[in-house]
Amino acid sequence: MVDVYIFNPEHDLALAHGEHNYTAPPFARQFRYDMRLLPAWMAPAGSYIAVPDYAPLDEDCRWLNDHHLNVTPIAFSRIAELGACRIHPWGWDATLRFQLLQSGVLPDYLPTDEQLDWIRRLSHRRTTIAIHQALGNAFSPSPVELNTQEEVVAFMQAHPGCYLKMPWSGSGKGIYRVIDPQGDNHVPRWIAGALKRQGSLLCEVGLERLQDFAVECECCDGKTTLTGYSVFDSDFHSQFGMGIVATMEELHQLLLEQYPSLDPIINNVLKALDAIVEPHYDGPLGIDMMFYRDENGNVALNPCVEINLRMTMGMVTAAMGNRHHLHGRFKIESTSTGYRFNLL
Repeated sequence: MVDVYIFNPEHDLALAHGEHNYTAPPFARQFRYDMRLLPAWMAPAGSYIAVPDYAPLDEDCRWLNDHHLNVTPIAFSRIAELGACRIHPWGWDATLRFQLLQSGVLPDYLPTDEQLDWIRRLSHRRTTIAIHQALGNAFSPSPVELNTQEEVVAFMQAHPGCYLKMPWSGSGKGIYRVIDPQGDNHVPRWIAGALKRQGSLLCEVGLERLQDFAVECECCDGKTTLTGYSVFDSDFHSQFGMGIVATMEELHQLLLEQYPSLDPIINNVLKALDAIVEPHYDGPLGIDMMFYRDENGNVALNPCVEINLRMTMGMVTAAMGNRHHLHGRFKIESTSTGYRFNLL
């Protein structure tokens, strides 16, 4: 049985849509095309990377060879020709399953509708509230889920600098930071549209961010296992900016230098995931966390900013550091012709 990796970064948008007939917007399709070989850093030797049918396979092969990545690109429509396969997408959703079925992949190699329903349900941002509750709400303020415009407006007026987050979104999309509740004329329309499309908003108190990082995990065989760390920068809108490429040990030490008591808390987060997520999900999972400065000037921890039931950019940077022995800073750049990534 062969392994096939697929980069489908529109996954979070497809979850928000909820049906199998989602069509990604142009920027997401461009990003998928330009970054199509990104999973090659994580894929074991001998794997296949499924790319859009119109991708230049010869050029992709040369790029992979130049970077000493022993994987083979294959057109998405030809995956079924491989026969028995394990498919590893960036994330599973109903749209990707439908596309694979349409291309001839047998249902035996795909998740069931029930499994996809659990992925969507657990990908809702209210799962972050459950993680905070499992930890006793002992660290940072927990998000709150609100269902009406009046409730959301009252929250943002009480907490200038707060974040409003749609239940399903990713990579900084669907997040609005409210700096001036009185003077921002756009935010009421944004709130109304978000509530109409997704039914609620997750509202979070703004914190003085010191460092973004993530704990990368794998849910399998009744256990959530720590597989690595990622340390990264995010922009004003919480979009991924740049990630540090280093070994797991180096990143772990960097985090402990900032927060020495981190390990026991991570262990408790893994136990919470065992109870909340693992019974319903097998696959990669990332928990975004954050060090921030509290009201007393001390370094504090938000143990669950986001939860991603999919692959993450942090898993890419972890593989670059641990498997490929690279060091530097991984950055995705938007250019006049599309997207590219660099290791600086």
